[in-house]
Amino acid sequence: MAAHVGLLTIVLRIECADSLKDKRHVLKGLLERARRDLHLSIAEVGFQNHIRLAEVAVAFVGSNRRTIERAKEAAIAFLESDPRAINDGCTWEWL
Repeated sequence: MAAHVGLLTIVLRIECADSLKDKRHVLKGLLERARRDLHLSIAEVGFQNHIRLAEVAVAFVGSNRRTIERAKEAAIAFLESDPRAINDGCTWEWL
């Protein structure tokens, strides 16, 4: 049985943040909802000291690439659904 692993990285722009505290408040809620609602393995991995940018990584593991692709699209749609976080670019790679 083959295991397929994918990594999604997405840069989010949080225009409403005027401080790191504001940014982390928005990001914490978004990541917690993603974990709870979509059961994602997700974390902030970049721009941690930048007030209005956040780089988030999501890991996907499964036996079927098609299922992982659907989960990836659902994750992107979920993250884009919050009007406070604007998708500023994303990358996808199979590991």
